[in-house]
Amino acid sequence: MVSPKQLIAQSPNRVFPEHYQRDRSWRASIFEGLLAGLLGLSALVPVLILLAIVWVFVSETYAFFQFVTPLQLLRDRQWTPLFLDQQFGLVVITGSTLLVTTIAMGVAVPLGLLAAIYLSDYAHGMPRRLLKTALEALAGVPTIVYGYFALLFVSQQLQRIIPGLSAFNALSAGLVTGVLITPIISSLSEDALRGVPRSLRQAAYGIGMTKQEVITTVVLPVALPGIIASFTLAASRALGETMIAAIAAGQYPGFNLNPLKPVETMTAFIVQVSLGSVKSDELIFHTIFFVGGVLFLITLSLNSFGYGLIRRHKRALGSLDIPAAPTMLHDQHRSKTTVSAAEASLPLDTGDPVEAAAIQPQVLSFHPQHHRRVALNQGLMLAGGVASWFGIVIFGLLMVVTFRSGFTIFDWDFFTQAASRRAENAGIFPALMGTLWILALTVLIAFPLGIGAAIYLEEYVPESRFSRFLEVNLANATAIPGIIYGLLGLALFVRTWGAVTGGSSVLSAGLTMAIIALPLMITTGRNSIRAVPVHLKQAGYAVGMSRWRVVWHVTLPSALPSLMTGMLMALARVVGEAAPLIAVGAVAFITFAPPPSLQGLQSSFTTLPTQIFYWASRPQAEFQANASAAVIILGILVVLLTGISVWLRDRSIASTTPE
Repeated sequence: MVSPKQLIAQSPNRVFPEHYQRDRSWRASIFEGLLAGLLGLSALVPVLILLAIVWVFVSETYAFFQFVTPLQLLRDRQWTPLFLDQQFGLVVITGSTLLVTTIAMGVAVPLGLLAAIYLSDYAHGMPRRLLKTALEALAGVPTIVYGYFALLFVSQQLQRIIPGLSAFNALSAGLVTGVLITPIISSLSEDALRGVPRSLRQAAYGIGMTKQEVITTVVLPVALPGIIASFTLAASRALGETMIAAIAAGQYPGFNLNPLKPVETMTAFIVQVSLGSVKSDELIFHTIFFVGGVLFLITLSLNSFGYGLIRRHKRALGSLDIPAAPTMLHDQHRSKTTVSAAEASLPLDTGDPVEAAAIQPQVLSFHPQHHRRVALNQGLMLAGGVASWFGIVIFGLLMVVTFRSGFTIFDWDFFTQAASRRAENAGIFPALMGTLWILALTVLIAFPLGIGAAIYLEEYVPESRFSRFLEVNLANATAIPGIIYGLLGLALFVRTWGAVTGGSSVLSAGLTMAIIALPLMITTGRNSIRAVPVHLKQAGYAVGMSRWRVVWHVTLPSALPSLMTGMLMALARVVGEAAPLIAVGAVAFITFAPPPSLQGLQSSFTTLPTQIFYWASRPQAEFQANASAAVIILGILVVLLTGISVWLRDRSIASTTPE
């Protein structure tokens, strides 16, 4: 009989019954050990990916410096690696990238923070769910759609207001990138605000503060580390954004900090070079990896800083103790003519009525300024509501702009024909089939690895430095820009493994998308496994199950709906990725769909996001209308994946909620 003490886990959601392993046969022990080793290898895959990224970028950067000196990077004032007169002024693309990011943060910080305040302290019930869903929908919109929206709507509207605004400009790219990262700030800041202990709010309300005063003087200071972390993570996302900058910002090679003019960001340069055929021994090939390495270092630093702030903030809130007011004793050695502000609110009982009357503070008159305080509170609520509704307005504009120009294109030929140099004959069939091919490969590769890693991290690894190292690595892998993964796929799957993958092929694209989706699948898988009630696991161990049997027969069946939800959420993210696929060689013109065979895996490909990019880049209005129609199809696919995931999540919650 197992004692109750042996069934107690080291944490509420983890069970480590080491005693059961010793009672089993050597065959069962070997089997359990092999499974643990395989699961451990799955958990090490993100670490190996990060090491591969570091190795590729270090080696390619070393090759770059064989042709270009560090002094040249600092001295040149043009960025023209593709020109005959090559110049490598790093300040050009760095300044352009920071300009777009600064504009984006100028939009996202006030909107995201105000929306977070409104959702955490003012909105309740159905309005809160509606507004939060709208913001989450903005986060799920493919970035290629944002780029199309910035070029064909935002820039055109700004040109009516700002004379001399170029068709390609940093302002439009920055504004739309700000819309993209607003949900990151609002979601993470809301978590930080809602994590502030309720007792602090109640104490502030108890002394007569309004809600606005409670938020600004109590809640925001306590939640500040988490809010700053949301800013850093959003800035990292803006720095790595590719398709909006590549479509809307332009490709100006000179140093320019004027937001009304075209600029060239780091990510836009990488995409520009990736559109052509570049040999691996050429300088331009090493150049895109050098630029990617600089971008990787910047985003990795911001991600690590933000993740560290979040962890420290959670630990601080978890250990926060609200002490009771201490009993104040009269100090005989204290001056009887001086009373501190803290003591002025407490009556002093000295035993001597005369002495007590002499040192009692005077009653100060209090001017509440009630109307002004109420007006400030209403103003904060109104500003937060407007910021929250901003998501619905932008989402509606996206739908209107897209349907207005793309709905008339729909016919049977558009779905069944291949690409054509004539817009009226162009279709999306090869792009649609390529998208489905890559989604299937992503599931086959990333889902088993992600679930295996999640099981190992939640069920096999106790809290230790090693587990914290894996968590930090996983957090960094989740926030790495997609274009960095695209360059890794170019170096590893297209160049190094080209004999197996076929070079720029469906298989290379599937492997690249799998390593993008893997960190998200691991994170959602861990959350799903952690949500399984611990008493179910304890019951399995109590009847003599081994650790793996508990995982297989208890944990995984209970977590399966949530695991499927996480998988669909990851697919909804990768289905809209265009930059990594362009980097690994998605073609602009293809007349066939990849066949369902080994030959099909090694064939050329295109996808809906890349087809939209190539069509939107054409100056003809007919091709841009085709891009709008393809955006509608891509949006339907994303909504379908997201809707199924939400339905599975709600069904899982309903099935586990007691009646």
